[in-house]
Amino acid sequence: MNTLNYTIANNLIEADGRYLSTQELQPLEQYIRSYNARLEAYQQIQQHSDKVVLQALRKFALAYPDIIQKHGPRCKYDMTEVLRYIALSILRDDEIFFKERMMSWLDTILLAHKRNSSCATAYQYLKEAIDANLPSSSITLVHPYLESVMLCLNSHA
Repeated sequence: MNTLNYTIANNLIEADGRYLSTQELQPLEQYIRSYNARLEAYQQIQQHSDKVVLQALRKFALAYPDIIQKHGPRCKYDMTEVLRYIALSILRDDEIFFKERMMSWLDTILLAHKRNSSCATAYQYLKEAIDANLPSSSITLVHPYLESVMLCLNSHA
C-alpha cells in the first residue's frame, strides 16, 4: 500500500526529472506539520474501535432489534472496517483513498441490501460513541469522514 496521499504522490509523479515548485511542496509541508495530530487520531481510533462500535450497535439494537438479530456480526464487521479505513485515511491525510477504497464498496453493498436508511442511523450512533470516547483533536479529524458516510447513506434513503 502506498504511504503517501494522492496529492503528494501525484505531485511527485508530475515532477519527474525536475524539482517541485513551491505550490507543489505545500501539500507535503502540510502533511508533515499535521503528522503528530493524525498519528494520535489513528492511535485513538485503533485503541477505541471495538468499544465505540459496540456502543453504537447497542444503541442501534434498541431501535432495530431485528436487524441486529439477523445481521449483528456483519454490522460489527462493516463498522469496524469503516473505522479502520477512516484511521488509515487520516494517517495518510487522504480523503480520496477513503472514497475509493471504502465508500464505493459500502455504498454498493448497502444499496444492494436496501439498508441505507437504517445504516445511516447506525453511523449516527457511531459518531455519538466517538464523540463520547475520543479526544476532541481526534474527533475533529474523524467527523468529516463519518459525515461523508452518513451523507452517502442518506442520499439513497
